[in-house]
Amino acid sequence: MKLSRISLAILPLLSLCSVQAAVYSVVEIGEVSEVKSTYAAAINDAGSVVVNGALSTNTSGNGNGLGAFNFPLDLDAIDFESAAVTALLSDQQLADAINGNIDATVLNILLRLNPAGQPIGSALSYIGGTDGILQNMPLRDVALQRRNSEYLYDINNAGIAVGTASTTFNLQSFTPEPTDTTPEPEERNVWVPELSYQLGVVLQDNQVTTIPAPYQQLGGGFTVVRAISDSGWIAGYGSIDLVDEAVASLEGNCDGDSQPESLCYYSYHTNSTTIPGAYNQLLNSFGYTQRGLLWQLNGSEVSTPKILSFLGDKSSQAVHNREGFKAINYYSRALDVNNSGVAVGVSLYSDSDRVAVTRDQIYRTEHATLFVDDEALPIIDVAEWISSRAIAINNNDIVVGYASKTINSQTRSKFFYHDYSSAQTVFPQDLFTSSTSMPNAINDLDQVVGSAEVMLAGTTTRRLHGFIYDIAADSFRDLNSLIGCDLPYTIVDAKDINNNGEILATALVKRELRDAFGDVVLDDAGNAIEEDVATGVKLLPIANGEAENCSTEETSYERKGGTLPWSLLLVLSTLCFFRLRS
Repeated sequence: MKLSRISLAILPLLSLCSVQAAVYSVVEIGEVSEVKSTYAAAINDAGSVVVNGALSTNTSGNGNGLGAFNFPLDLDAIDFESAAVTALLSDQQLADAINGNIDATVLNILLRLNPAGQPIGSALSYIGGTDGILQNMPLRDVALQRRNSEYLYDINNAGIAVGTASTTFNLQSFTPEPTDTTPEPEERNVWVPELSYQLGVVLQDNQVTTIPAPYQQLGGGFTVVRAISDSGWIAGYGSIDLVDEAVASLEGNCDGDSQPESLCYYSYHTNSTTIPGAYNQLLNSFGYTQRGLLWQLNGSEVSTPKILSFLGDKSSQAVHNREGFKAINYYSRALDVNNSGVAVGVSLYSDSDRVAVTRDQIYRTEHATLFVDDEALPIIDVAEWISSRAIAINNNDIVVGYASKTINSQTRSKFFYHDYSSAQTVFPQDLFTSSTSMPNAINDLDQVVGSAEVMLAGTTTRRLHGFIYDIAADSFRDLNSLIGCDLPYTIVDAKDINNNGEILATALVKRELRDAFGDVVLDDAGNAIEEDVATGVKLLPIANGEAENCSTEETSYERKGGTLPWSLLLVLSTLCFFRLRS
């Protein structure tokens, strides 16, 4: 049917009305050349952002399972005569690879197999201005070898970003010392790390400053930086000591005879049984003692850190002293700080009246903690909640976090906010009784964003959706109900909100599947194959916008942008796990 000139004239107006019907418009900012998936981190009031790109994702399916394009695999380090390699490559592919010529198929095979054991990082960090263009910012990996993991977590209104970067590696030859069993050991190539294994960073005017640990012996120590305020307070955590058992083990084993000393230190400190923060472990399983740290940024100089306390036994800020039971390596972490220097995070709580006699072990768990001056203050009722964590604090001294307990026979986490001035803690009503809801940020308008579980209508299938909660209005909303119904995005996690109400989030969107070199993968008919990809987006408030009714008879939660497959749920949980664990 042909349209009249009048009809054609009013089409733009109809389109405008359609857009204005939503509460937020969606601006995609997450597509970059190095990786296929990006994840939101933080946004400042000017609209500048930091996001992180996933180097490592799932390794199933077509195309590039690694998640990186043109990954710099060191072909010279690969033994192309090994049985593992020759079993997967043809004679022609082997000959070409030895000469440094590989196609996307061979690169993908070699990345999956990784025959030389080349370290492969988990993430790249990006910073973007108001133009929406993201720039990869190397933090420790200045040679762009992609052998370490680099994250930016926060950016203040001066455009100063903070984060953390794990160690880089170099391939070196090493010959072990002779032993009775191996009197003539052979030289071998090993990937040797730089100490320390993890360092917090400050990114200012494109210059990176790494932050050393208060305690650096026997491995270099570690630091992580999680937040920076406009007043220059920097919040994080790091090593302040090393338990006696770890000192004895490291001095006895890391002598450089069987492997390079730095590799021995790295292997010990990054082993899952020695990473601080696993609150159910015994003291002799730990290495470094970890404490929350506050630094002050003065110009380009970072001060000596203030070492924060911990909840301790029955919130006494002291270690337990019950005889006959093992000591505990108490820890704390500062995850955010406001302009007044009030920090929040998590620390270890214990109760010496609750014991596991068969293991000589005192009950311990981690709980949300306020760090004010020299005190570590509890927030959550430990009798009701199994564990908890404070995530963020605004300049009104309102804290947000989550606490966990058993709901309908499963451990679920529930979002809370806490008013420091009144000492009141509130658990708002979220999407449904057993929905897990976890906040990520709060602005100075007392608006909170995060992620929560939704239930697909007529099923028991749970999905993660981004949410916004307004404290004054006591309004908890699924962000997917506040954007246009026809948009191709599913908002799965809202990471930050600035004082203009602009939200930085991670969304799922259909994109063309690409191979290891970033070229589009076609099906047998020559059509581009599509896949769900995580990407960073901005949600911008629309003046006088109103929510559309996107519900259908089939489901009240599924959008035209697609559902959230479990493979991508694993990606999200992996990056979240790294943040909580690192």
